[in-house]
Amino acid sequence: MAQKPLRILELYSGIGGMHVAAKESGLTFDIVGSYEINTTALEVYRHNFPKTPKAYNIMGLTLDNLEAFAPDIIMMSPPCQPFTRQGLKRDVEDARTSSLLHLIDLLQKLSQPPTMILLENVAGFEKSLARQQLLEMLREKDYVWQEFLLSPTHFGIPNSRLRYYLLAKQRLHPFCLDVSDEIKEELPVCLCLGREGEAPRSTDAREICAECGKPVVKSLLKVLHNFHRNIHSEFDHSKKSYSDLSHPLSSFMESDVNLEPYLLKEKILNKYCMILDIVDKDSKRSCCFTKGYGHYVEGTGSVIKENCDLDMDEVFLSVSKLKMHDPTRIELLQKLKLRYFTANEISRLMCFPKWFSFPSSLTVKQKYRVLGNSINILVVTSLLLLLCERRHEI
Repeated sequence: MAQKPLRILELYSGIGGMHVAAKESGLTFDIVGSYEINTTALEVYRHNFPKTPKAYNIMGLTLDNLEAFAPDIIMMSPPCQPFTRQGLKRDVEDARTSSLLHLIDLLQKLSQPPTMILLENVAGFEKSLARQQLLEMLREKDYVWQEFLLSPTHFGIPNSRLRYYLLAKQRLHPFCLDVSDEIKEELPVCLCLGREGEAPRSTDAREICAECGKPVVKSLLKVLHNFHRNIHSEFDHSKKSYSDLSHPLSSFMESDVNLEPYLLKEKILNKYCMILDIVDKDSKRSCCFTKGYGHYVEGTGSVIKENCDLDMDEVFLSVSKLKMHDPTRIELLQKLKLRYFTANEISRLMCFPKWFSFPSSLTVKQKYRVLGNSINILVVTSLLLLLCERRHEI
């Protein structure tokens, strides 16, 4: 018998990352409502999902609205600024948290709360008062939950983006994993590399992996297999787990783009060269890309060295001996051909599929900003599959 479509209410939808993750999961679903107020993000969302219901402001969400939506799952990524150092960590005192507190209040009053909740936020949310209020609501409404601090690097992606995730489920609906109060820093399920995307041989009917001893979620292994196979048709068979895979950045780079506009300006090179995080196409890591990428320098993301013929250490040794106003300093730095990642390259590192695109009306800066506020698709797809596994068992 065909399964009923999963009714998803998407809050703080941004450019549609949660929608993309649901689509990539292979689950059958309907987006019953979408809430977002950023006009640039909405433009990208509607460009990729023109038939999605009209977006609204969460502060206008009412109890009647929630009951009418009757979602099976709420997927959300609330504003992260109240929980970051740059945002002064004002937590519940920050006006940008008011919509989350409003939602928590509505869920407490809801007679039939959603079966599942998936929340993503910045690392640091786990120490917030907002999170405490969220957990109090979950406890009162008889949810069980598991919290995580995960990065795409745990999934074989060469990009650091540590984020807080919460998976919550009504107690009557079983999890496919053992939950605990501990905030887990890895997935407690099998990530073993198997042939053709199939799970390794299990030891019993409970689908426990004979190799790692963890629960097997075949839908998750299939998604991981397909994603990594699309990057490289042949896996490194010396690796035992998807978390051990590490692709070079060249697998995510564009080859047919004019890179001239992305080269770092003289002023940036001269002033900030010593604090840049510089990678090349053979690198198997990159720093988290934030919404300030391309505008601010420190802590906003890596830059890539296009000239692979020069030894970077030798160049920087020479540069360190020169004064700031010495023109030779700039000449040496320019030879490295340091450039910003393109928006499409960042999108790929955040695991957005090839079919996802941006409207031609957006500037590069606008693309950087909305990507910096978005999610890693592979991580969220994986967590969604964990959450929905066994959802029809009661």
